[in-house]
Amino acid sequence: MKKRICAALLTLAVLAGTLPAARAEGETEPFSDIRGDEWYAQGALYCQAHGILAGGGKRVSLFTPWQELSRAQLATILWRMAGEPRNGLSMQYGDVPEDVWYTEAVRWTLGAGIMDGYTYVSFGPDDPVTREQFAAMLWKLACYQDGPLPEAAEDALDAYGDRAAVDGDAVEAMRWVCATGIVTGQEDRYGNVWLNPRGVVSRAAAATILMRFCLDLGMFDTEIY
Repeated sequence: MKKRICAALLTLAVLAGTLPAARAEGETEPFSDIRGDEWYAQGALYCQAHGILAGGGKRVSLFTPWQELSRAQLATILWRMAGEPRNGLSMQYGDVPEDVWYTEAVRWTLGAGIMDGYTYVSFGPDDPVTREQFAAMLWKLACYQDGPLPEAAEDALDAYGDRAAVDGDAVEAMRWVCATGIVTGQEDRYGNVWLNPRGVVSRAAAATILMRFCLDLGMFDTEIY
């Protein structure tokens, strides 16, 4: 993906500078609810530094890693990664007010064909995002920016026991994110690996996946995390 797609975010990243080291008590700046040794810490700091995903609590110092990622949050993430463009479309969704923090993001994802509502008048901003939906939206964003992506190998999902559970509309996207390593399976206690396509995405998992997405596609000139 061309680095120009996040030119607006690069300025923010440069201004952010290098993040401080972990606090004495093990907490990681700038979030008081993340320890530096958590598997999602690097992703959270990367996304915060590049302006992709900020704190999720009432206090800016809270990342709320186990909070479910909502459709409103995902629309905003995709919009930020595209440089926060505006298209001036009228808002067709009755459940998306004209003056909330995610209005412009939803408007843009609709116009760009990246994220659709449930119906013509319903978007469901507070509903959680599933793993296959998240994969599909990232794949659509990549295609929107750079055109059609090379098709992933048809056997890219063969290692996963629940590959047949992936919705037909999300199969191509799931193949791509798995083939690139952007999304990995979830291993159970018996060593079986599952895609869990209908499973809900936490903010911790979203941050990790977003970091892999950006690094794989070379979205930033300077890596800050």
